[in-house]
Amino acid sequence: MNENENVTVVENENLDYIEAINELKATTVSKDEYSKLQAENKKLLKSLMAGEQLERELEPQKSVSELRHDFATAETTLDGITAALKLRTALLEKGEADPFLPSGRKIMPTDEDVATANRVAGALQDIVDYADGDPLIFSNELSRVLVDTAPVRRYR
Repeated sequence: MNENENVTVVENENLDYIEAINELKATTVSKDEYSKLQAENKKLLKSLMAGEQLERELEPQKSVSELRHDFATAETTLDGITAALKLRTALLEKGEADPFLPSGRKIMPTDEDVATANRVAGALQDIVDYADGDPLIFSNELSRVLVDTAPVRRYR
């Protein structure tokens, strides 16, 4: 019986070591990543002290046709909304019509329409940012934020 107690203690100590190692792996970064970050910080500090401004590395911008294709081929709602927001931004930068506004031959968007389109785009962008790439979080947050304005039907 004394021998069984020793075995149990050794197994618990091994589990503690394994948990500690897994925790360290989850909360630490590799030396290469740390060195790269340190070098970037030194470069930033030197440029700030010299009064210079650093140029950001921007991702290449897609054309409007590529953004439309991304929108049309989106696999999830999150991808579709993200593509729609990027497409809207690109169209507005080119001076084209806002796709979030009503359009047609006999329709003239009002200031209220423009404010509503901007409010909707801002709310959708906030939800996309909050979701941080997770479609489930996006869907839950979208459901929470959306308000159904359809009138309630009463049956007789």
